[in-house]
Amino acid sequence: MNSKFISFALSILTLSIILSAVAHPDIHEYNKRLPKLLSCPCKVAKATFDSNVFGQVIFAQDNSGGTLVTGFFSEGMHPERHAIQYYVKNSCGKLLYNMTSALNVKYRKNGTYPFSVRLNDFNLNCNSKGVLLSSCKRHHHKRQAEDDTGSPSFEINSNGDSAVADIE
Repeated sequence: MNSKFISFALSILTLSIILSAVAHPDIHEYNKRLPKLLSCPCKVAKATFDSNVFGQVIFAQDNSGGTLVTGFFSEGMHPERHAIQYYVKNSCGKLLYNMTSALNVKYRKNGTYPFSVRLNDFNLNCNSKGVLLSSCKRHHHKRQAEDDTGSPSFEINSNGDSAVADIE
């Protein structure tokens, strides 16, 4: 008898939740906005370091425009000597995003522990501020400027010493 009553009560509760959600006027407004909220292409890019610093950073953008930044460095990091800064720059060297505080990197002997953070204010190609869409003007002569749509880069800077990898 108790199990029949519990099953009946759960059925009524489930039915009332479904009916109240369908009847709520805001749910239709939300469904109209949903395509706009999820309109970014999913994209993955990476920056691979293989010279004086060894490691990789992966950027994974979801359809809402947020980007998961994850990676680690196995060698070439010396935080005990100088503070280390992490930047994303366009192909002309202009700073697009300072990732230093967002990444909150923890260090180990000559490298880092794996890090991962979701950034809602950083995107790859979701809108005009997307780092893969960034370009700059290079001036070769007084009146001639040409658009440079080269790859943006991920830069590690420590007291003037830097390691740079293209974001591809």
